[in-house]
Amino acid sequence: IPEKLKPLEELSRNLWWSWTQDAIDLFASIDPKLWLQVGENPVELLERLHYDILLGLEKNEDFKARLDAVYTDFQAYMNEPPKAELPTITYFSMEYGIHNSLKTFSGGLGLLAGDFLKEASDYNIPMTGVGLLYKYGYFRQVISAGGEQVALSDAQDFSRLPVTPVRDKDGNWKDVRIVLPGRTLSARLWKVQVGRIPLYLLDADY
Repeated sequence: IPEKLKPLEELSRNLWWSWTQDAIDLFASIDPKLWLQVGENPVELLERLHYDILLGLEKNEDFKARLDAVYTDFQAYMNEPPKAELPTITYFSMEYGIHNSLKTFSGGLGLLAGDFLKEASDYNIPMTGVGLLYKYGYFRQVISAGGEQVALSDAQDFSRLPVTPVRDKDGNWKDVRIVLPGRTLSARLWKVQVGRIPLYLLDADY
């Protein structure tokens, strides 16, 4: 990504954009057709953009002005210190419905948990989320030629999601281990930034 457009990468990696209309409009304006094709996923959008488009955006003064405005709002939002007088909260959920591009939910429970994180971020409450990262996420429903419902499971490419491996000071991927009868379950840790709220997801598929 050209240097003048580097803020796009940072914005794409924080799900703050998903409930900020100016940020949504900014990403959608880059390539409206591709934006829909990638399921409104800015990480994948930037990954699949032709470099010539990025060079054109770098010279587009209107786009750069809108990018600067969104990024300024984002920095002001992120730099506000948390409310020190409040207790620290850790929120555990099997699902987090933050945006469709991150398939960590299937219904109302996940949407509620996702909204909790968004609201905690907006109110600057010191909260940490803990959940699971699913390789396939929820399935897609399609109707066959015979009129039957068919469930299609699409594997998520974690490299094209706003998730980052959690590593120790030596660069090793952190994991947690649970001793079960006859075996030990290991799960790697991934981090998702939901505005001001860190969300840690456990992935046992490795």
